[in-house]
Amino acid sequence: MNILAVNAGSSSFKFKLFNTANETVLAQGAVERIGGNSSAFQYRSGEISAEGALKAPDHLPAVRHAIDFLKKARSLRLDGVGFKTVFAKGFTRSALIDEHVVAGLEAYIPVMPLHNPAYLACIRTFQSLTPDIPLAAVFETAFHETVPPHARELGLPRAWVEKHGLRRYGFHGASHRWTSERAPQLMKEHGLKIGREPLRLISCHLGGSSSLCAVLGGKSIDVTMSFSAQSGVLQGSRCGDLDPFIPIYLMSVHGMSVEELSRELMTNAGLAGVSGIPGGDLRDLLDAAGKGEDNAALALDAFHYGVKKAVGAYAAALGGVDILAFTGGIGERSAATRHAVCADMERLGLKLDAARNETVQGEGILSSNDSEAAIMTVSANEEYIVARETARLIQEKGDR
Repeated sequence: MNILAVNAGSSSFKFKLFNTANETVLAQGAVERIGGNSSAFQYRSGEISAEGALKAPDHLPAVRHAIDFLKKARSLRLDGVGFKTVFAKGFTRSALIDEHVVAGLEAYIPVMPLHNPAYLACIRTFQSLTPDIPLAAVFETAFHETVPPHARELGLPRAWVEKHGLRRYGFHGASHRWTSERAPQLMKEHGLKIGREPLRLISCHLGGSSSLCAVLGGKSIDVTMSFSAQSGVLQGSRCGDLDPFIPIYLMSVHGMSVEELSRELMTNAGLAGVSGIPGGDLRDLLDAAGKGEDNAALALDAFHYGVKKAVGAYAAALGGVDILAFTGGIGERSAATRHAVCADMERLGLKLDAARNETVQGEGILSSNDSEAAIMTVSANEEYIVARETARLIQEKGDR
């Protein structure tokens, strides 16, 4: 099948077109700064490429422009479109999109205010432009449905849990699923043996949005993110885990509104909040810390400490660790972050090779030859998971 995998942001539209039969990428591209005065685009399909700028006040012209490129670049046959959706009320596993899925995404806009509106805009655009092509929502929660009840529990009143479905759901599921599949393959490619079964893997998806996942025998058993993408370790501009009485205090004593709290916790918290650097991009923090800015250095230390602490917790939950895998923009590209997280972890069987860590390009083994557990980088491939899952849903519908 030819499946278009879509990754939508509030101001971006990214896609990859896969032939799922042979796992090849037929085309890929992105439109950035949607809603601005000028939206930059960059497309590639085989030897054909295009880049420039277009006027895209919303997602509709961006999607139409990308589809026009695909039609010009090659004979376009779309069998389905898969969306890397995050969270919808009443849905945790992947589903073909209908009015119930759309309603679930709308209901959880307050939980996912940065994500759900963007995906709803893209879904409605494809429904308008390609009404006969099946669309699928591949929710980031799906991989974490194997997390056991005791690890899902948040300690809330039982009535709240039963009425509102409040529990740990976890996100970045496509990334963690891919890492769980790719990491053992990478071991074999490098001639390394996996000493035991079931395999104990800690997947570190580190980027502007970060989470860690404990994977036992290919199944998620715990994840740092909880009911919203606001939770877990420090994010670029989101605070991560937070004492619930801090917002209650700010509202009741200092008169902050829900809207003000939501805005500040999503855009001015996390690495951005600690460092004072808008956006909290790790590259900007490293540059500022190198120039002696103390708050930037503090933000880096806090982020690395949080990730390290989660690795230790998941090593305990798994009864040890066989593979520590770094993925995502920071996980794959920041040697400094990997070094900081792995420092003094020898007692957990994790020993980083400094030279390998500094010189790795893309995927690779970073652990020393005498490390008990493997440390590696895995190139993210969330889009393929989305395409594969979309093809499965379409096939299952056709078999009924």
